[in-house]
Amino acid sequence: MKKRSAVGVGITAWICVTAAFSSDEKLTVEILEGKSVWVSREVVGVPNRTQPVKIRVWFDKQFLGDGKAYNRRAKEFSKWGRRQLRKQVVQSLQFTSEESYRTAAASIEALIEKNKITDFKRHWIVNGFSCRLSLANVKEIRNIPGVKKIFVEPVRGRPGKETVPPKQLDFPLDGQSKFDPDRYQHPWYVRSLLADRTWKKWGITGKGTLNVIHDFNFFYPEGLVKNLYQNSAEIPGNGLDDDENGWVDDCYGYNFATKSSRLTVLADQGQLQAMHGTMCATIVCGTGTPDSPYEFGIAPEAKWAGVIAGQNLEEAVEWAILQGADTYSMSFSQPNLGEVRSHWRKVMEHGSFCGVYFVSGAGNFAQTALVPKQMRTPEDIPEVVFAAAGVQRDLSRTEFSSKGPVLWQTEHYQDGRVQKPEVCAFNQGLPLLLPNGGIRSAAINGNSFAGPMFCGAIALMLSADPDLLPWDLKQIITSTATDIGPAGIDNQTGHGLINCYRAVKEVLRRKAIREGREPQAFTGREKDDELQIDEYRSQLKKIVVVARLGAGGSAFQAGLRAGDRLLEIDGEMVSESLKKLPSQSKLGGSNVTIKAQRDNQILRLSFDLRSHGVRGLKTIFSGPVFQ
Repeated sequence: MKKRSAVGVGITAWICVTAAFSSDEKLTVEILEGKSVWVSREVVGVPNRTQPVKIRVWFDKQFLGDGKAYNRRAKEFSKWGRRQLRKQVVQSLQFTSEESYRTAAASIEALIEKNKITDFKRHWIVNGFSCRLSLANVKEIRNIPGVKKIFVEPVRGRPGKETVPPKQLDFPLDGQSKFDPDRYQHPWYVRSLLADRTWKKWGITGKGTLNVIHDFNFFYPEGLVKNLYQNSAEIPGNGLDDDENGWVDDCYGYNFATKSSRLTVLADQGQLQAMHGTMCATIVCGTGTPDSPYEFGIAPEAKWAGVIAGQNLEEAVEWAILQGADTYSMSFSQPNLGEVRSHWRKVMEHGSFCGVYFVSGAGNFAQTALVPKQMRTPEDIPEVVFAAAGVQRDLSRTEFSSKGPVLWQTEHYQDGRVQKPEVCAFNQGLPLLLPNGGIRSAAINGNSFAGPMFCGAIALMLSADPDLLPWDLKQIITSTATDIGPAGIDNQTGHGLINCYRAVKEVLRRKAIREGREPQAFTGREKDDELQIDEYRSQLKKIVVVARLGAGGSAFQAGLRAGDRLLEIDGEMVSESLKKLPSQSKLGGSNVTIKAQRDNQILRLSFDLRSHGVRGLKTIFSGPVFQ
């Protein structure tokens, strides 16, 4: 573990305990081009030059120099193993950071003492730092030795405070019983992505991988506690920084926005928004429990940890790397970052060389934005952020799912138009695991959940071969996907629907060749080694469900909820063509009688149509939710 002191302010507060190694053991770093210091000009929302803004600064020495360095250095390290590369790159990044700060220390300390910069933080994932200062003082940063690029952050709201009191997590992590793929029932998306076949044929279940979920709130149902990651160097609940990495009680994850171990910051478990991070983790690696017949995870023997980053992306990614993370799930989008997009991209390019696979949904903006801006940051980052678009259960396009390509025309990156997304997964009518262990069969929608499906698939692949490199994994998972759109790659579904079975099989084949073993067992196509699309679609039927409704409306007060299936209205069967509730009751008056279904429960509800509050109905494709 790399240690950092939290005592003091500024440069002298940093202690790097990276083992000393000679220059011939350190990987080569590159030098940013240009004779002068570059400063981004974006000051959106800044009314005057005395208002503090956040800046992110790059020193001239970086592991990846220019905008084409990622692919260039990927070729350089193409014969390495991922774990070896992680160790060497982390050492190189930290060593380079220490060198640059040693030169810049005096100048930075002087600015801190004069209160010209505040909220100063060092970063090694990109060799540089961040701080707050007024625009009038930017010139002071330009004079710091080694500074090469200065990114002015568009002004955004500060992270909110916790809405529930801090509570120390103290879980009895007693481990899981031996995995049995037939013990529990699994959601339809697990079967459709052939994850269950991967477990049964190859015994690959995600074991040995750590998946960091970067989100905004987490609950801990038993199906997630069983495979929650524990930082073995940290003693939970003692209020001490046992591993001396600067973060107190970072045992199961960390909230970098509030500098606490508290990851449950929204207390209302009835809000689907509050369940967002929990369901992302559940889709990746939720496991079964003795009190429930269901198991949600694509990689059910993997581990997970949650992080809330706020405006501290660098710290969250550094923490994940030092904990040995394999995947890093990001189900959020940041619009209008301007030149700061380059900083996000550099963080993740360096993180990729540190062995982390960054995964995101493609976004939900097809109805509100035009290409090439439908996909935002981080999902628009090429090569190192793997983006999954969304399709409905019948494999048709989800109308809100963002499409590519994306445009990269920043000062540092000049790619032009870049093909996106990489693949697709499911994002509509997904089942929900409630904090109390209850199940709702068709309750969540959005590419926030297609990304974790991609994350779970990658966890299976890395469980099969922990040394699989990012550029090789991308080629495997895209080449084994099932094409469900126009022939070839397209801007909606990418290379096609994720196929966990074929992807893991190809990983095992390549691993056998690398290790000098016979690859024949993993070679060639098999019957039913991908989803049989026509047969699959024929088994589905269309149903009408409630998409959204207001808590103050009469329908909500009567007991109707989002995700409920509508069966009858005033005694008449509901047609799939229904787009909204009728304006008046067929029986006369304003009261309507609804027959609805929630999981296996039949509901009969009456409410006033004048104030029903149902804000949307949608048609989804239904079949057996669990096997």
